[in-house]
Amino acid sequence: MAFRIFPEDERVTDLLVQMSQCVISAVEQLSEHIGSVEKVWEQPITQLLDTEDQCTNLYFSLMTTTRSSYVVPIPRQDLYILGHWLLRAVQGLVGCAELHRQYRVERPSSHATEQLAVIQHMAHMTSKAMGRLSRLDELDDYWFEMMRLTRQAERTQRTYRAELLENFKPGQAIRRMDTAQQLFDAAAALGQVSAEVGRILVTEY
Repeated sequence: MAFRIFPEDERVTDLLVQMSQCVISAVEQLSEHIGSVEKVWEQPITQLLDTEDQCTNLYFSLMTTTRSSYVVPIPRQDLYILGHWLLRAVQGLVGCAELHRQYRVERPSSHATEQLAVIQHMAHMTSKAMGRLSRLDELDDYWFEMMRLTRQAERTQRTYRAELLENFKPGQAIRRMDTAQQLFDAAAALGQVSAEVGRILVTEY
């Protein structure tokens, strides 16, 4: 990494850690939401919406802090991209709950639970990785493991879709596939975070 004369402002990485913790919270809240009752659509999603608002506010703080800081640990455009994908992950999880309500979808299959478990693992790894961005140490292992988990999420999504098409009428299958797509979008967004970290590693070292 290039030598820097002025001290880095690590508030930006702290904000990325907080955003990734919002992803963890959203996964936990959606898991509780899905597993609470048979008629999932009857449950309020206030907590999830609050988490989305919190993540959005943190993203705004990230942008204002990045603009006002003289020196940041990684390039400013990379901070923007990382924040963007972290927010998109939260939005995907919230979108899943919103579609459950709009479509009045009852409890999803075990594939949804499996996908949430993968996303939770990815979110915890991402939170730790965001805290190491100023040093860029041990992030190669994070990038590689996240690539594996993204692939696992892709396989789960394909199996999920096939099961829905086999077991439900077309209209019901489409509605449920919409909710499943939101889960996959959240996993894919976290995969994009790790892909960006990989690009930073190649550029900075």
